[in-house]
Amino acid sequence: MSSQNIEVMKAYILINTELGMTNDVLAKLKKIPGITSVAVITGEFDIIARVETVDMNEMYNRTQEVHLIDGIAETTTSIIQKEF
Repeated sequence: MSSQNIEVMKAYILINTELGMTNDVLAKLKKIPGITSVAVITGEFDIIARVETVDMNEMYNRTQEVHLIDGIAETTTSIIQKEF
């Protein structure tokens, strides 16, 4: 049998939360499968989450789960094309 290299699809989801909802959103993000890290950040966005999935369909499902979290006002998802 030949072994196949499965390349993981990765993305960053930049999130703006509603006022006072950051901790609630963080707790819910950490429960979503495929989210490998979550951080509170400064600047234009409030939270950044890193997501790793096996394909685009799973990436879509994870981002839909994020969108359904109460307290999220807006998201921007950036797929990682190449990483060093």
